[in-house]
Amino acid sequence: MTSPQIDLEKMLLREEIANRKKHWVRAVTACNSKCLFCLDADTPRNVYLKEDEVKAELLRGIEVLGADKVIISGGEASLHPLFPEFIRYAKEIGYDRVQTVTNGTQYADKAFYERCVRAGLGEITYSLHGNTPKLHDYLTQTPGCFNKLMKALIRSVRDPRVITNVDVVINKQNVGVLDKIVELAISVGVTEFDLLHVIPQSNAYTNREEMFYDVREYLPILHKVFKLNRHPRFYIWTNRFPVNYLEGLEDLIQDPHKMLDEVNGRRFQVRRYLDEGKTLDCREPDRCKHCFIEPFCNTVDDVVTAQHENSWSTWWPAGSFADYPLPFGCHQLGVTLDNFDDFDIGRIKHGASLCVRTESAEPIPKNWDFSIELIANSAAQLSAWLTPNLGMNQHIRIELNRSTAPWLLANRPKVEALLSHLQIHQPSHEKLTGALNNDVRTPAQFFEKLGLAIAVSGLPACLAPNTRLVADPADLHGTFFDQETGRPAIRPIARYHVEQKYRGKSIRCEDCPASSRCEGIPINMVRDQGLRQAKPLGETQWATDAMAQLKARWPTPPARVLSGRASLSASPSLPGFDGPKKATADPLAVIGAQVAAKNAARKKRREAIRKQLKDEG
Repeated sequence: MTSPQIDLEKMLLREEIANRKKHWVRAVTACNSKCLFCLDADTPRNVYLKEDEVKAELLRGIEVLGADKVIISGGEASLHPLFPEFIRYAKEIGYDRVQTVTNGTQYADKAFYERCVRAGLGEITYSLHGNTPKLHDYLTQTPGCFNKLMKALIRSVRDPRVITNVDVVINKQNVGVLDKIVELAISVGVTEFDLLHVIPQSNAYTNREEMFYDVREYLPILHKVFKLNRHPRFYIWTNRFPVNYLEGLEDLIQDPHKMLDEVNGRRFQVRRYLDEGKTLDCREPDRCKHCFIEPFCNTVDDVVTAQHENSWSTWWPAGSFADYPLPFGCHQLGVTLDNFDDFDIGRIKHGASLCVRTESAEPIPKNWDFSIELIANSAAQLSAWLTPNLGMNQHIRIELNRSTAPWLLANRPKVEALLSHLQIHQPSHEKLTGALNNDVRTPAQFFEKLGLAIAVSGLPACLAPNTRLVADPADLHGTFFDQETGRPAIRPIARYHVEQKYRGKSIRCEDCPASSRCEGIPINMVRDQGLRQAKPLGETQWATDAMAQLKARWPTPPARVLSGRASLSASPSLPGFDGPKKATADPLAVIGAQVAAKNAARKKRREAIRKQLKDEG
């Protein structure tokens, strides 16, 4: 069960807040700081987006994304001369809250601060990176920045019209005084903190010797600050912080849906990879080992690899793909039915088999003598389907939950008699509530009680002792593809990663012989039951058996991006659709090219003038 130290109600409230529909809109790339860890330093600088472009993006958040909160960002968004107008417009078109993230320098001017708040600015996040002027100004490379920020921060905290919070980019220079930074902010009235783990982008990677640190060395001070979240007065959010260092503080694991925002920020690069096979600019093993989205990049590669190798198994059509032929090696048609009578057997063609998800618990029709896989998620379904009449070509995928687990234990002889027909799969839930309501407590104990060599997927070896470890079901969903073009779509693949492939490990897992062949525990099971259930395989018979199984499946450990996994060629379209076209260029990259061309032309003119003056002189 969830740790008694963790306030479950507060966890669910945090999930609700984190999943609020919000939209990030960039107004500028300009900034009056030069932070050593800046993630945007390699974007074209000093770009002020046009009024109609910013307003169009604000409107898209309302009309297309359904967001009710917007974060107007930069660079330093407050530098845009129309910044207060953007705030006013955002409120006018229906945003409930307008937020910005800032270095605070502009808000030290009381008149500017008032203009923004009166326009509707409702939340200000101040970026405070040091507890002294010397440290903060060094990290921002901006003399006087600390004093201006503190002046603005104090004004904002005292203003009941505004929600005020602080973010800190944790890095090698300030991690040792993180508690002092937080204490300083608390002393002026701040109660909410967003603590960001430095990631290997732009300046942060260029200055990596000064920025990156051994997290294990500083765990005592990090956990000291993180535990402030236990106090009812304070809210602590971790941003991009590695899951494996949060054992005992699993309530602070960043909401998995944050991955969608991270991917959205790189959507042009991901699109270029899918359509042209051009790798992300940041794809370097030395970077990837520090990167929050490295697991997502592996999921993308796994999806595309299975397309290239035609190794998908079950096709679940969606939308206009209702009667689409089975693509990319799929041999099963996946259907969701209210009851078995709803399905037209004539849809099964060319020797394909059927995979059925249904809430019905009626017996399998006697005339269904073709190959079929049924997905069981209730005890009633197991009672109806696990009978001596189960056909040789009929299989049951059992979703492990609080309904199926007790039935399996109570009917062990029936299960044992049908082992070759069964696979237990641990579902991964999109939200914490799914894990809370459905997951078996301590699955390792369940499998020890069951004591059968049944096929199991979705769990690491330590949580499925004495079983047969098999691959997750290879389900390919029609939602992965754009309905008009048949091309893989970025956001659905990102959601697939969040909902099914996002896993977590403990630091202790580094000592497990299975570590390089283990993806870990489903992330919301981790958030619910904790990392303490991860147990490195010791010198036991199960450890020997598990390693033999894993090595048979992967003679060499699966390649990961952080270990130098080779990038792939462009992903194929669904059969019958046109192949990939050149990806849309990142608008900022286009602007950057234009700026570079102008600078080159200006330089050429200057050189021509110098040459002319020299010739005349």
